[in-house]
Amino acid sequence: MPVEPVPCAPGEGGTPGTCACAPSIASAPLCRADGTTVLLVIRSECADCGSPSAAPAVVGWIDPTSGTYSPGPAPADAGPCTLGCSCSPSITTATLCRADGTPILVVVRNDCADCDTPAPDPSVIGWIDPATGMCTPGAVPAGAGPCTTGCVDTVCRQLCDDTDGDGQADATYSELWCIREDGTATLVLTYQDDPSQPYTPTAPVDCTYGCPETETVTLCDASGPFLRRFTWLNGVGSYEDVALDGQTPHVVNGTVGVCASSGSGSSPCAEQTTPTATLGLCLADGTPIAVVITRDCAGAVTQDGWINLTTGTFSAGAPPAGAQACGDSRAFELAGLLCDVDPASGDVLGLVLVEYEYNPDGSLASVRLVDPGAGTTYTLQGELRYCPADVAATGADQDLIVLCDVQADGSSKPFVRDYRRDAITGQVNGHSDYALDGSPYTPAGTVGVCVSPAEPCRNSSSLLLCDLPTDGAPDPTVTDTNPTPYYPYPTGAPVSGGQTLWDGGTLDLPPGTAPQPGTLGTVNSLAAIIQAPRPVCDTGTAHVTVSLNVQQTGPDNGCLATGHLRLFNGTTQAALTLLPASTPAGFFGTLTVEADVPAADLAAGRIAFALALDAYDDSPATCAPSPRHTGWQLSAFTATAAYDQTGCDTQFLRNVTTDCETGTVTAVVDTTMDGQPYTVTGQAGQCAAAGGGSCCPDKPCPAQNVLEECRCDDTDGDGVPDVGYLELLAVDCTGTVTSLGTYTEDLTGPYTPVSPVDCRTLDDTEGAPPAFGAQAHRIELTGSGTWTADAWPTLQSVTAVAHSGTGRITTADGPSTLHQGEAATWSIARDDDARLTGPLTIAADTGTVTVTFTTGVQL
Repeated sequence: MPVEPVPCAPGEGGTPGTCACAPSIASAPLCRADGTTVLLVIRSECADCGSPSAAPAVVGWIDPTSGTYSPGPAPADAGPCTLGCSCSPSITTATLCRADGTPILVVVRNDCADCDTPAPDPSVIGWIDPATGMCTPGAVPAGAGPCTTGCVDTVCRQLCDDTDGDGQADATYSELWCIREDGTATLVLTYQDDPSQPYTPTAPVDCTYGCPETETVTLCDASGPFLRRFTWLNGVGSYEDVALDGQTPHVVNGTVGVCASSGSGSSPCAEQTTPTATLGLCLADGTPIAVVITRDCAGAVTQDGWINLTTGTFSAGAPPAGAQACGDSRAFELAGLLCDVDPASGDVLGLVLVEYEYNPDGSLASVRLVDPGAGTTYTLQGELRYCPADVAATGADQDLIVLCDVQADGSSKPFVRDYRRDAITGQVNGHSDYALDGSPYTPAGTVGVCVSPAEPCRNSSSLLLCDLPTDGAPDPTVTDTNPTPYYPYPTGAPVSGGQTLWDGGTLDLPPGTAPQPGTLGTVNSLAAIIQAPRPVCDTGTAHVTVSLNVQQTGPDNGCLATGHLRLFNGTTQAALTLLPASTPAGFFGTLTVEADVPAADLAAGRIAFALALDAYDDSPATCAPSPRHTGWQLSAFTATAAYDQTGCDTQFLRNVTTDCETGTVTAVVDTTMDGQPYTVTGQAGQCAAAGGGSCCPDKPCPAQNVLEECRCDDTDGDGVPDVGYLELLAVDCTGTVTSLGTYTEDLTGPYTPVSPVDCRTLDDTEGAPPAFGAQAHRIELTGSGTWTADAWPTLQSVTAVAHSGTGRITTADGPSTLHQGEAATWSIARDDDARLTGPLTIAADTGTVTVTFTTGVQL
């Protein structure tokens, strides 16, 4: 299960959990007994976010005449000023930053002047270190300037990490980014659960599941402010309450609501000033400025001066004439239409516009004559006069309208008709027609008002489809490999040239001429690795199928077990298919193995298959006559891999628009379920039924294998097993084992145990392990007589011989003829082999067939 993402810790100013705050310095004037004025310096400290501010403290006083700062309380004889003009010097502070980024407070002094006399320009008298409260008279330190802007906003991003290298997201982490005033973004920290613990992602990947969206707001209850962190995941919202540190859980006390506005009280005021800068103004030449005004305690506003925002220069008084809102240019102005008139004849020689250009102070700078048609400078030929009435009315009394020239076939062509009116009566006295490009036009049909074409009729329908992945059945890569790990027996003889077969060719394996050293046989073995790229989405399982054609080229028939094809996951067998026992020369068939394997193992190249085929067998006890030499031809190799992509489809809406009359599709638009544009990446198809089941329930998973397990029963109650029986176990496709029942050892009927016990409780004196033997049988078939292996559950060996005619044998490979005098034999290879299984049917044809067989019995 992927780790649920966690929200970012709240923060301001780019640093989580802190407030953007610096101490502030203010001053208040007092008067001493001798009438001299001193300035009381008051410092306001910062407090934690959400906590009430501490009361301001007096940190010293300044002698305005000398600029000397004295720490501590004001002189004992200082008190409110009551004599003279109602004016005293004022002190304000402005924040700058030193070259190393530490803030300082620049102390700016506004001196008083005589009554009704304009105050002088403010001056810098020193600077204060907020960390120590020390005031240093004189200019600010070299290199001091505007502080680097902090974060105007913070953005939290939830990302995903692949920590185990399987290509899938299994962990999430958060990135906190600082958005600065200039629009740039800087990564502040990367973390998972605890912002104080940095996190380094292993392999960032796209999230394959919904990461939550979070937002944190400040609320208040009876105990004060706290943070409520909202989280939305897959459309479901939830929240948690934490303290202002962003981590400590908070228990709501009383009613939750919006916090009251902070600080509505008044502060001491004695000619207190609050400077304000008005922006958005420009000089006549476009230079931006800020007008500085001051509001005192009584609310009166005075204009102190203005600042050139390009140079930073402060100038006292009102800004220069011509200052106005930036972008509201009045540098140029056009007068009305005039005429160039020949003074002798009175003829109008041309139409003229007059352009006036102004200086920054508003005075007229120049005048230019303009051709109203071309916009270029006009050269006057006569005198500039007001236009005669008939000329001036010419343009105003012409009406333009778009009409349509309707042709005989019903089509229409738009054109422009220019009506002329009488200047006095207003009556239409003529018109001219033009094409839309301005060229003369002569209508060829009926002139009328243009009619907009009827809106075409459209039908729209939305279909719920699924984007089905198409990368689930990639072509696998098959690479020849050493077969020894998959056939680690002394008789094994690795075969070279297997890649030719895996690439689609034919491989001939000649019969063996001798056994492997120290053995009685030779088995040709070859193997390969199968690998397929993993798709973007799967359930973690893939189905692998391997198949090839096998022909036994002789010269001899095989003996007992002659070959098999196996599928492996690592070196663990996953599937097995056997060749028919004692495969006869000339046999041709197909071997196939298939199994479900872990998708990661298939993608990593951990799936293999191996083929083993007898080449030489010299086992006199089981192969008579011996030795047996068998050759093989292998061909038509195929391998397929299919990843299970159940649930990997993506739902989307396909909006289809068709013509109401013809049914023709005019537009197809794909969108997500919330209406956003969507592009199909796989193949559009029908979605599988989700939820509520289907009308037809799924069939139960059938048994894949049936196992026989030997059991023991204590029928006489002495604690020692004395009867053996069998239990049949079914293993279905999910690996679940289910008992099918208990039966007698020869499977001739059911058996109900009295007291099942562990067979291992047998000892040497009583209840010895049951002994098993082989029961001999022989029958003779004539006419329509038939013998079948299915009737003998413990069958071990069968031999059929045709006498004075032919017989017929039917196996899994189909029917074949048992020729006169021919003997066919089948048997198990070892005593501990399960049993000889069919299908195997023997029948007489034109002669007599004897069937000799043995079955296993308990002695």
